[in-house]
Amino acid sequence: MSKETIERMFIKQVFYGVLRYTDFLKVFTESLFTSKPSSTERKDETLFSIFVYLTIFRLDELPLDDFKSLVLVSYRII
Repeated sequence: MSKETIERMFIKQVFYGVLRYTDFLKVFTESLFTSKPSSTERKDETLFSIFVYLTIFRLDELPLDDFKSLVLVSYRII
């Protein structure tokens, strides 16, 4: 398989996982919104859910440099 095919499959699996574990991830995002109300916005809940999912369930499959790049890029977006 090509790298592009593997990356597409990984992305699809991440979105499926976020949907599958929505209730579980909501516990973390709600806690984040409660503990950091001045630095978080509800509009970013999906982004936070993706990061929580990646951190808890898939971090061992994602090179640390790639994860770091995702976090830094999203920080610029927020």
